[in-house]
Amino acid sequence: MKRRSFFKTIGSIAPSALAVPLVHAASSKKHNSKDLIKQKEPRVAMFDDGRHAGGLYQMEPPLTPEDHAYNVSQLASSGVDTLVYFASVEGGSALYDSKAVQVWGDEVKKWTHYVWYRAGRILRQLIDDGHDPLKILCDRCHKTDILMIASGWVSLHGGPREKVEGLGRSTAFTMDNPQFQVGDDPDPKAKGISTSRFSFLHEEVRQERLRLFEEMLAAYETDGIELNLTSAMPYCKFSEADRLAPIMTQWLRKLRAIADNAQEKQGRKKRIYARIPAHPDAWKLVGYEVPTWISENLVDGFFCESSYSEDEGMDQFPDLKTIIQLTRGTNSRVLYAFYNGLGRQLARYATPPMIWAAAANSYAQGADGFGVAGHHWTPNGWPWTAQEYDTLRLLGHSDLLATADKHYHVRSSNRQVESWSWLPGRYTPLPRTLTEGKSETILFKLADNLSHWEDLGRVESVILRVRFTNFQPHYDKIKIKLNGQELPESILKKVDMTYRLLRMGPVNPYGYAFDYHLTPDHFPKQGLNQVTVVLLKRDPNVTFKMDLYDVDCSIKYRLHRHFEDKPIEY
Repeated sequence: MKRRSFFKTIGSIAPSALAVPLVHAASSKKHNSKDLIKQKEPRVAMFDDGRHAGGLYQMEPPLTPEDHAYNVSQLASSGVDTLVYFASVEGGSALYDSKAVQVWGDEVKKWTHYVWYRAGRILRQLIDDGHDPLKILCDRCHKTDILMIASGWVSLHGGPREKVEGLGRSTAFTMDNPQFQVGDDPDPKAKGISTSRFSFLHEEVRQERLRLFEEMLAAYETDGIELNLTSAMPYCKFSEADRLAPIMTQWLRKLRAIADNAQEKQGRKKRIYARIPAHPDAWKLVGYEVPTWISENLVDGFFCESSYSEDEGMDQFPDLKTIIQLTRGTNSRVLYAFYNGLGRQLARYATPPMIWAAAANSYAQGADGFGVAGHHWTPNGWPWTAQEYDTLRLLGHSDLLATADKHYHVRSSNRQVESWSWLPGRYTPLPRTLTEGKSETILFKLADNLSHWEDLGRVESVILRVRFTNFQPHYDKIKIKLNGQELPESILKKVDMTYRLLRMGPVNPYGYAFDYHLTPDHFPKQGLNQVTVVLLKRDPNVTFKMDLYDVDCSIKYRLHRHFEDKPIEY
């Protein structure tokens, strides 16, 4: 097709030629700033790639525009006010009728992936029928009063045609220009990171990405863009990060000018959001001059991450202190991008009280909002169930979250994502192997003012659970303190998990949980809490280790004092 033959030569085009202005599909009428459409700012954002939980993978072609817009329709009146839609993927291809880059599947001669072939067929069918997939989503967002933020990878991934062409995700630019790849990096931190990612030190790469984001801003009535600046960091060798930093900032200045121009022409605010690591020490390592971006108003907001994929697991205790301090008194906003992966035997994803706890902790630090990150949010499958709507309804309201049931869970995993282990602020405190006579201390943050709500009779229960593997109740002795205060046996209930057969098989790991039903004298405090565990005695007849596996704090509230949800049993 014509599109295919045109893009086969793009890799050889000079950088200056790549900067030719796009033909805008959106209105070109100029507007004064006072004419801008008055819109709310993002408070609760839903990340969505539009493929996994959507029609591109799950519906048989042909699709109607209404079919394609379903993922927006399900957000209507849900509590979500912002859709962050992944309109372009790591291989460079777009999920809409792009004139700046190739569309998913344009380079394919023979498909090699069953599901991705369906996505390519549907996109081509919609476009051939005269429907631009991105415009469909923009229009539906406008009708449902949802902000539409188009997202794209800043990191491009290359690969040889014989391996990736049939997958449909890659463009000619990413397949035919191996000279732009970062390649092998001797730095130990680079272990596990894709060597085929493109280096942003190349002008051609920056121009190609600039054209994509210009199109998202100027050719469509989006409410802005999101720059995915966390996937496959850094966008150069680690030793080149200092050289990358001013280049990245200058690129953002150009993008800011493009956004401001599109905003003036469309009369619609054009936001630039950047997805970055939450911890400030990570910024310098990957070449991000975040304080400069804020001081020069280059970005309107940040989605801050402390986990970096669905597989890595959720983190309810992000450290947002620095980014919030930097943005206070400026036009930049801070939202926590929360990944809900739990990966447990009976719960693959975080439960609603776990999500409410993460949101409450974010607002307690001064965050402006909360984002449900990942490629899709489907804790109970897709389409959503009533539980998803119950969960989302509270996320934009810190006052409602104050008395929402919460489950604080210290991150615990036996799986380490090696390619991100170097990132500052990324940690997995549990499990820890216990040694007789040695103490282990675990920290967790809690947003709840329990003493206040207890005075009003609103606290139903507070349970601290400390879970151990391979505990022997006939011999082993353990002492547990909360904030320096030893917890008494009188409030302890031991839960035997040595071997229990469940519907999913035997429970794992084997062991016991210590459930402390805390009284007001033992309540955790608002803010940082400390759990200290000491193994006093260990059965001498065993060689297997004992791990401190989980630390959880579960809080339940009443609607009012002496008010019980189910007061009548018969």
